[in-house]
This record gives sequence, structure tokens and C-alpha cells, in this order.
Amino acid sequence: MSKKIISIALVLVVAVAGAVFVYNSDAMKQSRLVKSWVARNIEARGGAAAWQKVDSLKLTGLMDLGQGLSVPYVLEQKRPGKMCFGFVFNDQTALQCADGKHGWKIAPFRGRSTPEAMTEGELREIADSSDPYGLLYNYAKRDIDIELLGHVKVGERDAIKLKLTMDKGAVRWIYLDAETALELKLEAMRTIAGRQHRVETVYSDWKQTDGLLIAHRQETTTEGDPAAHFLTVETVSVNPYIADARFEMPAGANIRPVAIRKTPYEHE
Repeated sequence: MSKKIISIALVLVVAVAGAVFVYNSDAMKQSRLVKSWVARNIEARGGAAAWQKVDSLKLTGLMDLGQGLSVPYVLEQKRPGKMCFGFVFNDQTALQCADGKHGWKIAPFRGRSTPEAMTEGELREIADSSDPYGLLYNYAKRDIDIELLGHVKVGERDAIKLKLTMDKGAVRWIYLDAETALELKLEAMRTIAGRQHRVETVYSDWKQTDGLLIAHRQETTTEGDPAAHFLTVETVSVNPYIADARFEMPAGANIRPVAIRKTPYEHE
């Protein structure tokens, strides 16, 4: 065997060894595990093919305000990044909406009955509910970085803990059931009265609608508040017609909207 052939062989061996090292590096192992758990989660919730057909969702139900008081709510979501959440109390309607570019709100219980622009912080905090797909679907193309933090317990359930860093730097922690791969809990840091508080939402009562599995109960607790508040889903409408105008800033509102980055949602 000539020296040239030996040299080529050594180069190939080194290249293959290098590829094996990269493939088996901790970062690559974690990336493969993250992709595996995300794939399992999407499949458990109905599968990628079913979710790719979803352009809009409308959920209605009851939201607990505390002290035994519950009010009806409506959550409307439309791709890409459009949402509107509203509830009625004492014949007054509160709204939080985003059209994929801007966000606005109406808060009559605070004496604000005309539309106002959301702050940048408020826009970041509604990112969890601004798309029907949820946070894990197409995470890479949405500039969401996911880190696998390992196995933990959520109540009596074994869970996988994922850390999500959003495109604007906000952090979320999602706990997936180790058996079913469905979401057990979401943790986030929220600004309340000017201070950061950890907020935990536990998901349960998963039910199927048009092939999609959706949690019909969410129970939320906030750091510093001993009471838990629930939100239940009573109806789910898949692909209802929702005009884009529903999410846009109302005409005549004399405010300067805060822009948010439009997020790509191409299918993988």
C-alpha cells in the first residue's frame, strides 16, 4: 500500500472519528433528545398532520377570578401569531388582542374603556397564547431554544423538564409527562404590580376535538398568592372563520401601537 493511500485512509479514519465524536457529543445528544420529546408531544396531541390543517381555534369556557366568582371567556387564535382573549364581568368586556404586529387592550375594571397599546413586556407575556399550535411546534423556525433539564416529579407523575428561551429572551419551563408526553405544567416569570413572580399552570382533563387533543382544565398559582385559579374549556371550534379585523387595533384609537416581530410558522 503506497504512502499516499495510507495518508488518505488516515484522513478518512480521522474524519469518521470526528463525525462520531460530534454525533455523540453532549450537545448533539441533548438536541436529539429534545427533538424526540417534542415529536412525541406533537404526536400525543394529535400529530403534525392534524395540526398543520389548523389555521384558527376558538375556545370558550369559564375563568375563575377568585372568591368563588367565575366569568365566561372567549379565546380566539389565528395563524400566524394572532390572538384575542376577552371576558365579561358586570356587563363590561375586557380584551387583550394582538394581530401579529401590534398588541392592544381594553381594561374597563381599571377605568380604561378605550383601546390602549400593550407594553413590550405585556406582548412578551401573551406569547404563550398567541398561536393555536403551542410553544413546542416548529420551535426551531420560531427562534425558540430548548434545553433538556432532566427528569423531575410533578405531583405523583414522572416528568421531563424543558427550558424554553423565546426569541426576545423570555424564559418558559415546560414539564412533559414521561409516559404520555403531554404537558403537565408550564412555569413562567410574570410582571405583576411591577414585580417579577413565578406563575405555574397545571394542565389536565385532555379531550379530543377533530383529532386534536386539548387540555380542558388549567389551574394556575402565582408566587405570593396561596389561592389557585382555574380556567376550563367548554367548547372547542377548529378552523372557525375569524376576520383579521378582529385582532387589529380598533379604528379611531388615538394611540401609538407597540410593534412585535412577526414569527414564521412554515411547516417542517
